[in-house]
This record gives sequence, C-alpha cells and structure tokens, in this order.
Amino acid sequence: MDIASASAAVQAAINGNNSSTASSALAGNFDTFLKLLTTQLQHQDPTNPMSSDQFTQQLVQMSGVEQSIQTNRNLETLLTAYSIQNSNLSVSLLGKEITGSGTGALLADGEATWSFAVADDAPDTTLQVINSDGATVYTEKMDAAKGDHQFAWDGKDGQGNEVPDGTYFLKIVANGSTGQPVAVDTRTTGIVTAIDLSTTDPLLTVNGAQIRYSQVVSVKTPETGS
Repeated sequence: MDIASASAAVQAAINGNNSSTASSALAGNFDTFLKLLTTQLQHQDPTNPMSSDQFTQQLVQMSGVEQSIQTNRNLETLLTAYSIQNSNLSVSLLGKEITGSGTGALLADGEATWSFAVADDAPDTTLQVINSDGATVYTEKMDAAKGDHQFAWDGKDGQGNEVPDGTYFLKIVANGSTGQPVAVDTRTTGIVTAIDLSTTDPLLTVNGAQIRYSQVVSVKTPETGS
C-alpha cells in the first residue's frame, strides 16, 4: 500500500459508511501514512531527496480527508436533529384533520371527496377511482381548467352499483389541447389515525393510506357533533 492508496481507503469509508467508521479508518490509515512517509525518508536518494512539496501535498491530502469526515459528522448531527423535530411535530398531528398531497380517500355514507390542482388547462382529463386491490371501479372524463377542483364520488361503480365502504384512490391523467401531459397535484383530507416514525420524513395514515409529513399543507381540529 502506498500513501495514495491509504488516503483512497479512507475516502471509500467516507463514501460508504458513517463518520464513526470513517474516523476509525482514518486513524488506522494515518498510522500507515506516517510509516510510509518515514520509510520514504529512510530510503530516499541523498543526492536526489524528496521535495518538500511532496510532503506538503501528502499532509494536505490527509488533512482534507479528516475535514470531510468532520463535515459528514456535522451533517449526521443535523439530520438526527431534523428527524427528532419532525417526529415530535408529526406526533402532535395524531387525531387532527389534515389536508395533504395524496390520492387516498375514505368512502363512507356514500361519499368520498378529493381536491386537485391542474397546472394548466387540460380539456382531456380522466379521473379513475381505484379500490385497494388496484382495480378501477369508476371512470369519469372532464374538461379541467387550470386551477383548483373538487371531485365528489357517490360510491357507485360504472354500472351504478354501490361499492363497499373503505379506502379508495384517485388517479388523474390530464392532457392539454395538443395532447401534452399536464401536471396534477391530488390532495386528500382526513383524520390522522397512525404515524410511522421509522423514517426522517414520518408517514401519516390518513383515510387508510399513508402520506408524508412534508406533504401536509393544512391542519385543523376536527369538528365534533353537537
């Protein structure tokens, strides 16, 4: 192993693992670096000694690796703090009514509702209601103007038969007048019934489907019956 190889080994640790592992790799490889440097000094040709520029370059290389590890350590600390903050804030949403980007809605008492925003006029827009098995139970065509829209479904399939209550999903395909795709943001509203804290961006269960905490756009206390 030469000095460049020792530095490369540490860099690989930075890219592939956390800062603690990289720090351990740096400590071991820095010892190797010093041994190699000493060996070079002992065996250099007295009539043609190694330039001090080479010493400086090698030391700077190892110093740069150490700084990279410290930067990674600081980023890990920030990510941990961000994750804790998101977890604390998301837990406070349990039992609240939220609106967020998502396609799932709960069909109850013959009604399920979604809201969506179209980025541009989309005269050729298809709305599909899909059940939890992935089957399309209802399809509707519409001429969607640019802006916000509401879609209320009465819980009946394409043949007019009532379908069971539960979670259904809305798939929207919007195309412009020349057939170009138009972006659509589908939103759902419901009560947060569960929270998955296993990721840095917690997953909220709303209407039987999961949406990310970062996709929540509004929160309110649910209305109670008198």
